[in-house]
Amino acid sequence: MFQRTIMIILVVVIILGGGFYAYQQLVPEVQDVDAGPVYATQEVIRGDISVGVNTIGQLNPSDGGGIRVSDALRMSGYSGEFIIDQILVKEGDSVSKGQTLVRLAATGLNDKISELEDEVKREEQALMRLTDLPREKIRDIDPSQGVTVRAPIAGRIQDLDIVEGDKILQGQTINRIVDISTYSIPLRLTPGEYSRVKKGDKVNIHFANFEGTYEGAITRINPNAAPSGTSEDKQQGYIYRATVEGKNIGLVQPNMSVRVGLPTPQGQTIFFMNDSIVEKYVNQERVASSTEGIVTEVHVQEMDEVEEGDPIISLAGADVQETIQTRLDKIRELESKIRELNAIFPMLEITSTMDGVVASMYRQEGESTTPGDWLGHVYTTSSMSMFTEIDDIDVLYVTQGSQVKVTVDAIPGETYEGEVQEVSTRGTGQDGLSKFSVYIDVKGGPQLRPGMQAKGYIDAGTAEDVLIIPIEAIFQEENRHKVEILGANGEAQVVNVELGLMNDRHAEVISGLEEGDLVITGSSRDLLPSQENKTNNNNLIPDKPTEEETAED
Repeated sequence: MFQRTIMIILVVVIILGGGFYAYQQLVPEVQDVDAGPVYATQEVIRGDISVGVNTIGQLNPSDGGGIRVSDALRMSGYSGEFIIDQILVKEGDSVSKGQTLVRLAATGLNDKISELEDEVKREEQALMRLTDLPREKIRDIDPSQGVTVRAPIAGRIQDLDIVEGDKILQGQTINRIVDISTYSIPLRLTPGEYSRVKKGDKVNIHFANFEGTYEGAITRINPNAAPSGTSEDKQQGYIYRATVEGKNIGLVQPNMSVRVGLPTPQGQTIFFMNDSIVEKYVNQERVASSTEGIVTEVHVQEMDEVEEGDPIISLAGADVQETIQTRLDKIRELESKIRELNAIFPMLEITSTMDGVVASMYRQEGESTTPGDWLGHVYTTSSMSMFTEIDDIDVLYVTQGSQVKVTVDAIPGETYEGEVQEVSTRGTGQDGLSKFSVYIDVKGGPQLRPGMQAKGYIDAGTAEDVLIIPIEAIFQEENRHKVEILGANGEAQVVNVELGLMNDRHAEVISGLEEGDLVITGSSRDLLPSQENKTNNNNLIPDKPTEEETAED
């Protein structure tokens, strides 16, 4: 029993002794000396710093152009209808500037131009007759030179009673020109004679003044019977009227008495019952003045034979000049209208105003359209826009004109240049956060499409070969930026600094520090729970230690 008790006592002693030894080994002796805090420091160095804001947004076309019927067609002087003749592209097609997208048709445009061209020719011919000038020279005419009235047909001058110095009114008859080569004879046929003849039949004509017979032809027959109207008709009742024309042998004149009949195969003539007379020469025209003026020269005399275009008289005076000028103005006006109408043809081809992509087509072939109508839309991929929102902290770094690097996940490896076009001056709140709208112009490329998600890095500035310090070394006090530096004696010293550019890692030091200074970025005091861990307003940068804390150190 005694031995058992002794064994128990030994075991307890061993356990207590081993525990005390272990305690001594594990727990250091209490030091009376206060070693002070341990500081983490970094040197002030020279280097480069850049500041920017990362953001995301959606691409949209910033420039676009309409596929539009030219509004200038309203002023073209053409009132006809325009039809969509051909649509040469479809939505999604890439197009280049100047490429024809749609062709229009203008109904009746060619006919209108032809009509005006014919009118110009008529005015030219009238002026050529007036001025005795060829077509190529009439536009250079001097209206003071006067005009010449010319013979409209070949024939004999008759009823000319004008001398030099006479005043001629516009429309006044100057003379007649008679073509005596063909004469006309009216016939009065009995019903029996009417039944034996038809238009085109050859007839024999016997003149009371000449021997023999001369050939003529029936050129007209009236199928309607008429009562006999003269006592000369040898058969009373009804007659049929007809006309015979014959070639003048040179002596035939109006009012000569004649007999007309049908030739027989035996060479004889069966004359019609009723005699007749030569009524007139078939072709004759009245010559009239187209303007008012004074006769300066008479070129012909009564009964002269003239050819078509031969001068009859010449006129001069203010009225003549006005007439010439009026016709010239008319020609120029018509030619101006023709030019305007011809200018429509290029406008019938609607071209793209830019390099881009067809966004939409609103109309179909065969539809009618009017000047100014929108037929579709083209957007350009060479100039896009990006809309994004940034918070109230980042907006301080963004200004109009800031350069932007834009990337698109759908197009890896490509970077596009951008520029901030507009920054909103008023933020909008949502979920307790303020957001500011930013609009960015992007120099795009053919692969870009509206709606693509893009990432942008907005460059807020870059400084090269400047003093830089870590951002965690900075704190604010009394609205001034400050840092602590570690002196040669190992003590911390607070200094004021002027800062330039700042990003999420470094800050540019403009004044207050020198290269090689050690700035404090943290200390062991910050890790002891018995010490108050004070921080600056943003909970990231430690405040300056108090005087009591410095004394304790």
